[in-house]
Amino acid sequence: MDMNQRWQRPLPDDRLTPYIEIDVARLESNLQAMQEKASRAGVTLRPHIKTHKSLFIARRQRALGACGITVSKPSEGEVFIRGGERDILLAYPVIRAASVATLLKLAAQHEAKVTLIVDAQHGVAAIADAQRQQPDADVAVAIKVDVGLHRIGVDPHGNDAVTLAQAIQAAQLPFAGLVSHAGHAYGAGHPEAIAQIALEEARLMQQVQRQLREAGFTACPISVGATPTALAAPVAEGTDEIRPGNYALLDLTACRLGLSRVDDLALSVISRVVAVNRHFAIIDAGSKMLSSDKGPHGTSASGFGIAVDEQGICYEIAKLSEEHGFIAWQEKAPRVGALLRIYPNHSCAVMAQSDSYVLRYADGRAETQPVDARGQFI
Repeated sequence: MDMNQRWQRPLPDDRLTPYIEIDVARLESNLQAMQEKASRAGVTLRPHIKTHKSLFIARRQRALGACGITVSKPSEGEVFIRGGERDILLAYPVIRAASVATLLKLAAQHEAKVTLIVDAQHGVAAIADAQRQQPDADVAVAIKVDVGLHRIGVDPHGNDAVTLAQAIQAAQLPFAGLVSHAGHAYGAGHPEAIAQIALEEARLMQQVQRQLREAGFTACPISVGATPTALAAPVAEGTDEIRPGNYALLDLTACRLGLSRVDDLALSVISRVVAVNRHFAIIDAGSKMLSSDKGPHGTSASGFGIAVDEQGICYEIAKLSEEHGFIAWQEKAPRVGALLRIYPNHSCAVMAQSDSYVLRYADGRAETQPVDARGQFI
């Protein structure tokens, strides 16, 4: 990561700290760039809202052209259906009908479409049971393919996808194609290696797609989702949909991977120095604000973020307790009472820590928005 980039930005002293601030101009630029990339490639964009959990931001994504949204948990989907969303992909395996009962009930009430994913026979059985209990819900089922993260998904080298598609068909559930998540790309280290992972993901997905088409499943769209691959590589030919999430806000992980500049980082945390001693400067943002995340899927920063003062001097956050951050300083410590802008390692984890965030416009105006789906884990 280039420490010579422009870190300094105004630090408005207009509210209690700590709080999350989102730069509206940077947010809009990030949203537009990804939508333009999807549109140029002729694919749909279904952003993952677990990054921001915000109806305001999701509505901006939709207004720019997104086809729908991706959520992590049924309860997140419930929040967004109530908020007006009508096309949702739940990117988490269903193993019990009860886990999606409320989601499907809301989908039926609001005429929303819900796509669920499976990677095993018990998932098909659970979704079929849920559909029987809520027959008016518009439900489709996609198969998750493991393209290298080894978290969830069928083995692309076997015949599991064909067997699952046949089970979906036998259960009289609409088949929605294939989905993948190349999250291991975060551990690749640099854009060239990430681009190679994107190519391998495309190869594996098309290999499984051919198997399914040969078995008679001719309608088999491919949906891929990860911000690193979406930023580091062109959209692969044969892809129908992309599902990045972190691109909306970005963070230090993206900078360290060479996927973004500091000027692209839309999210920061405004914190205040509350004490200084000969060892550390202490700030009022700890793990309950910044999270203890050093980066997703194989990335690991040396600290917990970078704090920047009014002069643009950068400090690494060396360690955290629950309500305090410890900044190691060498020649000059920030003064007690000074505001610092913190760029965290992982923006998704930070948004999940707070009930609200502040939108900061270019003219200095501020607008508080709720983190609508915060705490929705079931």
